Amino acid sequence: MRDFHLRFFVDRRWPDGFEERALDEDFDLSNIPAHSGASVLGTSDGTKLVYPWGVSPIFYVGQSKNLRKRINDHLKYTKQAMEEHDGYWWPRYQYSAAYGISIAWYSTRGLQNPNKLEADLINSFYEMYGSIPVANGTWPSGLRPKYGNRDD
Repeated sequence: MRDFHLRFFVDRRWPDGFEERALDEDFDLSNIPAHSGASVLGTSDGTKLVYPWGVSPIFYVGQSKNLRKRINDHLKYTKQAMEEHDGYWWPRYQYSAAYGISIAWYSTRGLQNPNKLEADLINSFYEMYGSIPVANGTWPSGLRPKYGNRDD
């Protein structure tokens, strides 16, 4: 994923931070703020995922009250998924283990809630690509499909 792949989020021209190859040894977590925000995970090896209205390297959007801790968790579980192939992993870790991981983050601003920031990112992604990111298992609260039935 490159920073220009984040252009779907029209509310902000650029993320507050970006790391193209987060699994590299020289990646410094201290550059990531320890406050609330949202993160976007994408492939780092150039793989593009097929969505109904286009292709994108982005496979997950999430939120956190502590971005540094959450991104550290993503990296830790990705490395474990790369080494341990038994059991089940969340799709975000399977995708990042298979294709590498690029991470962009957006800090909350003012009184903005991280859940709202995540929902705005996912909604913007949906409007461009016709689907939520493939590794997001559920829609964020406040965003639900209007048409069709849920099977469960």
